[in-house]
Amino acid sequence: IKNILRKNRGLFLQVSICAVKMNSARIQLCLLLTLGLYLCWATPAEARKYLSRQQAEKVCFPNAEKIEWKSHRYSMEEIKVIHRNSKLKVIDPGIWYGVALKDNKVIGVLAFDRSIGKHEFIDYVIALTPEGKVKQVEILEYRESWGYEVRREGWRKQFAGKSASSKLNLNDGIHNISGATLSCRGITEGVKRVCHTWNVVLRPA
Repeated sequence: IKNILRKNRGLFLQVSICAVKMNSARIQLCLLLTLGLYLCWATPAEARKYLSRQQAEKVCFPNAEKIEWKSHRYSMEEIKVIHRNSKLKVIDPGIWYGVALKDNKVIGVLAFDRSIGKHEFIDYVIALTPEGKVKQVEILEYRESWGYEVRREGWRKQFAGKSASSKLNLNDGIHNISGATLSCRGITEGVKRVCHTWNVVLRPA
């Protein structure tokens, strides 16, 4: 509350001036109502969960007989290589991914990732083919108040077929969505980083 009051001195000063002729009870009520309205406006929207891990498995690899889940903690050398090749900061210390199998053959990899929108993290999965190309991108959880348009299938389809050797930059290989630029950029950079993680970590042995 102290931070809100500090950042919005002008608003509360105007309210106080308007309330000078009121008695103390009315002044307090006026200030409380103003603070309440501001808090309602400033509170982020509730996180929207679209897919669980199990649902993402079925959506991305419906023909898989099983998915072997693995977690990998990056070494300093791996972080350097991913950063050098993607030109992007590695924001997590490791990666959680699943290898999709059918008839004991690898049919793809499902990598969990996250990126920052305007203020909050966006959770999503990236399905990769055995060749390391993007099969699809699915949003798992979206916490921002704005920019949810990144869930549109038409926008996410742009990533299909992309790999570490493709153009994978916002407005250079991937189109932007007006009003959702930060979310578009965050996811685009996340997909690019994961593509460059393929040769370092994700490629099945």
